[in-house]
Amino acid sequence: MINRREFVAGAGAVLAGSLTGKQSRLLALGTEAKQIAIDLGGKTTSFPHFWEIAAGSDRTVVGLREQWRQDLVRCERETGIRSIRCHGLFDDEMGIAAQGAGRFNFLYVDQIYDFMLDHGVRPFVELSFMPEAFASSGNRIFAYKGNVSPPRDWKNWYDLVRAFTDHCVKRYGLAEVRSWKFEVWNEPNIGFWAGTQEQYFELYRQSVLAVKDVDKELQVGGPATAQLAWIPDLIEYCSQRDVPIDFVSSHVYPSDPQQKIFGKPNMYPFEQVIPRGLEHIKSQVESSKMPHLPIWLTEWSSQNPAFIADTIRNCIGLAEAMSYWTFSNVFEEMGVPSGIFNNTFGMLDQWGIARPSLHAFSLLHKLGEQRISAEDGPVLATCRADGSTAILVWNLIPTKNAGLFANGDPFAAGGGTQGAGGSPLPLQLSLRGSKGASSVTITQVNGETGSATPAWKAMGSPKYPTREQIQNLREAAELPAPEVRSLPAGSTVPVSITLPPNGIALLEFTR
Repeated sequence: MINRREFVAGAGAVLAGSLTGKQSRLLALGTEAKQIAIDLGGKTTSFPHFWEIAAGSDRTVVGLREQWRQDLVRCERETGIRSIRCHGLFDDEMGIAAQGAGRFNFLYVDQIYDFMLDHGVRPFVELSFMPEAFASSGNRIFAYKGNVSPPRDWKNWYDLVRAFTDHCVKRYGLAEVRSWKFEVWNEPNIGFWAGTQEQYFELYRQSVLAVKDVDKELQVGGPATAQLAWIPDLIEYCSQRDVPIDFVSSHVYPSDPQQKIFGKPNMYPFEQVIPRGLEHIKSQVESSKMPHLPIWLTEWSSQNPAFIADTIRNCIGLAEAMSYWTFSNVFEEMGVPSGIFNNTFGMLDQWGIARPSLHAFSLLHKLGEQRISAEDGPVLATCRADGSTAILVWNLIPTKNAGLFANGDPFAAGGGTQGAGGSPLPLQLSLRGSKGASSVTITQVNGETGSATPAWKAMGSPKYPTREQIQNLREAAELPAPEVRSLPAGSTVPVSITLPPNGIALLEFTR
């Protein structure tokens, strides 16, 4: 199998995660519920939604597509994403530098950025790839042939970055552009860069000097590496040469080779690679000459609702932001997607059909920004600004065959992705200080609820569904009306729920 990093398309079916007959019989026999006590009147801590600050996308030019735009509007509305990071800003199909040095054309980028900003989403500017007129070689990547070579003349790159930055400031205003992030390139430690590490550092230096020449307060960072690499190296480079750096960024997928991240293979379970990796680079930053640099994880992914929830809970306090890869299935790194459902990334599938990952992020968005302490378990308990309580719970099934997955494969990254294996999880929440809540609204997402896959399989898994079938799949992917339960009065309120394998549930308490 081939993955996006090493240039082979991942494959594998997504199985619906439902209760099998055997699992139902286990529940009938009285599987013991996991007890979790939560004091709703206890101490709270700040809980910023750091996973909403950014999300990824395919190359920039797909921002002209109608489906991409529809997906963006929905994701912003339902998940709260605040910025979008795209590859290929300077690819020739964007036209910015296709005519060569000094002849810049910002028509397409204006159309894309205008749309994003008009709909409440900011650009997260990834400065890539190399315009063909500036390129030193024919090294290219993906079906769209982004050139990944260093420039023949560093001045051409500097002038391009400066002209682009200056144009954005003049069009959108300095205050707006100061709120953006400028990230230099993408994964230069692997096949996305045909130069050396030393040449990447020069690319970084030229880029940051060009951006800061427009305004010193604009925020620039890197190295945007795969597998959490080069962070100490870039900090040391910037420190020794007095080169500005405002944040560090990198990527990690749970199936990345642990030898490259931690120095030893198989140090952590599949489900712990992302948080342990962030701990690793946080330690590197804190022991560096720039110990307070913010950390941005600008790529991670999963299609497993429980994996998403568990990863976010375990990454609290480890990064300023986590950018999910990607929000839309308008995604063509390996060429035109094959059929309606495919193994590319995205919170939505073809024709805007929602995936469970979209619904997972929509439930996370409904959590409050104050975290309530709870006993250890698969739970995030929060308090909203209006004083109401929102609690997320999940049933993450550890993957058994992570070693078979190609690194970077979107479904493999889910750690079992809605897999049918594993047992349901009965939970018994014991809520103290319920503040007079009289009812609870329960919304679930799992392999059967919030997924079009079962309906598609019932149709015979058509590669090219009819228009009527597509509409039926859209409807099947949406969440049903939530369950509403009345709550008993008392100082301690019990709430029971059983979660299917890799399922999640949001519990919202109202007076």
